[in-house]
Amino acid sequence: MNMPVVKHEFFELKGGLDLMTPPIGVPNGKCIDAQNFEPEIAGGYRRIDGFERYSGLTSPSAATYYTITITLTGAIAVGDTITGVTSAATGKVLAVSGTTYVLGRVSGTFNASETVNVSASPQGTTTSLAALGGASTASLDADYLLLAANDRRASIAAVPGSGRIRGVWVYGDTVYAFRDNAGGTAGDMYKDSGAGWVKVTFGTEIQFSSTMGGTTAFAVGSTIGNLGAGPTKTATIVAVLLRTGTMGTDGVGTLIITPVTGSFANADPIFVGATQKAVATTAATAITRAVGGQCEFVNANFTGSTSTQKMYIVDGVNKCAEFDGTNYIPIRTGMTTDTPSHVMAHKNYLFLSFLGSAQYSSLGNPYSWTVVLGAGEIATGDTITGFLPQPADSSGSSMAIFTSKRTHILYGTSSADWRMTTSVYDVGYSAFTMQPVGNNTYGLTSSGVQSLATTQNYGNFAYAAITNQIQSLMTLKRGLETCSTASRTKDQYRLYFNDGTGLVVGLTGDSVSGVMPINYGSTVVRCICTATLTTGVEVTYFGSDDGYIYKEQVGTSFDGAVIEAWIRPVFNHSRSPQMRKRYRRAVFEVDAAGYCQVQISYDLGYGTIATNQGLQTTKEMIGGGGYWDQFTWDQFTWDAQVIETQSLSLEGTEKNISFIIYNNRAQDHSFTVQGISLMFTPRRMER
Repeated sequence: MNMPVVKHEFFELKGGLDLMTPPIGVPNGKCIDAQNFEPEIAGGYRRIDGFERYSGLTSPSAATYYTITITLTGAIAVGDTITGVTSAATGKVLAVSGTTYVLGRVSGTFNASETVNVSASPQGTTTSLAALGGASTASLDADYLLLAANDRRASIAAVPGSGRIRGVWVYGDTVYAFRDNAGGTAGDMYKDSGAGWVKVTFGTEIQFSSTMGGTTAFAVGSTIGNLGAGPTKTATIVAVLLRTGTMGTDGVGTLIITPVTGSFANADPIFVGATQKAVATTAATAITRAVGGQCEFVNANFTGSTSTQKMYIVDGVNKCAEFDGTNYIPIRTGMTTDTPSHVMAHKNYLFLSFLGSAQYSSLGNPYSWTVVLGAGEIATGDTITGFLPQPADSSGSSMAIFTSKRTHILYGTSSADWRMTTSVYDVGYSAFTMQPVGNNTYGLTSSGVQSLATTQNYGNFAYAAITNQIQSLMTLKRGLETCSTASRTKDQYRLYFNDGTGLVVGLTGDSVSGVMPINYGSTVVRCICTATLTTGVEVTYFGSDDGYIYKEQVGTSFDGAVIEAWIRPVFNHSRSPQMRKRYRRAVFEVDAAGYCQVQISYDLGYGTIATNQGLQTTKEMIGGGGYWDQFTWDQFTWDAQVIETQSLSLEGTEKNISFIIYNNRAQDHSFTVQGISLMFTPRRMER
């Protein structure tokens, strides 16, 4: 008897989403539909991690649970906090299953047989020790971990105030957030802490003129006073900003002072000890921030000390400011409208943008903006949308100055030899979309996401955009962009839009490995930052319209909500588009980070109604396996496979097949679908 020949074909999943190539020409492994999957560096598509609200309190994804058995003598309900009478241990009840109680927020160690109270009233007796975890199945373990995370989540508050988050940044391993106050009358700055968000208190400033002779400058830490008749006025100098001139002759600047005793008025003499140093040209005024704007930041060090890195802040509605972790110092440039929109440190100069003007400080002195000391201006003719230093070449390192219409490259080592070249192509980049990744820069142009190298070589053409295969989608998103970030550990560029969606551009070196769409639902990413902590860990935080700061790429959910994710690889015809095939089995190579449930289905013949299509099948996976001596304790699953293989029986005869891989749960860990093995029997040619 001649048995039918069963053929086997394996194809990797790679290349990202392709909406533009005719279906018959799309390479195997690419997707024709996708959401909330990202391209992996080494190949495959990975369901993205989640995000969770943040304030410095214990993160939801770090929450744990315990199980304990209790014999009731009264009543214990979900939400109650039980206390061991003997041990004084406490725990919050998250779930009840028979005599087993799931506890979160456990403090202390319960005894195996002790009375437990609820609100000081005995309600039962423990009949076991409290066990960390202890769920009877992997599925229950995932459910209980989500309950523990949600319980922690409820304790994390939004940044106080009103309106959307204006900016978020990491400086000195501390997360800072900017939001308008509750009345919408001023902008506030907060920092994270173990107790949640803490407001940063701004100091006081006073403007001065130095015209009375002498050569000694003000010194930080000195006490100033009035040394005259009337009420005593004193303060300690926090910072001295000499903008123009020379101290003792024609110096003009600002003193940042705190604490202040009394009230310094305009025209008051300013003494240090018995020596008059200057005359006040304004009254001492509390430093405030105006509402609105979108913040941009840079951390920079303008001295030789390793401990003098500062944070610089602009937002288009306030003066540029310097912050050292304690003192908030507005910087006056002398502009009539002194509200720069973009900031960068380059060659030991501080650069600021004012519409089409790029202005830079004196060398090594971000407080000084006088031409005499080396400050200056570079005109671009178009509205500047950002600055980014570029990798060094034979001419040394340079800086890109992006505008709404053109791209400029600034060469040189100082104001003495600046040389700016302009792209021969009219290519403008959108503000807040430019990011350095590896040796290249990526950003959004009118043709889609482009690299700076591609822009310089090919200009403003659709084919030059790395998003050319999803150009129809990019057309719909034009004008909706809000911000962007780059992940060095994942080798990704991410772009976000004001409808809650975004794009993940996967990169392998300077090569694009795929572009995939993401969708955060009602949570809009308004501002974002990615930083590497002193521990070497990369972190990403973003601010949204609801006033929360979220930590991204962490946890199993969208702040407790499900992550609805799917991929639909291209219809595969196995290199014979007109040959009918009897499909028999598919095997999926999956790398799971932990427990997850995945629904898999398939369509035949481009989904024709003339053929019965595949039914959805749920597959359970328990990832996190490891090799002996090659894992970290508590970060792997005992007896779990290193790579999962999931088999799916197929029924039907058609010319091609496509699979749908779907996940829609808040408790499921991320997983990567690396490839598919397809088994089929060739039949006849389509007539």
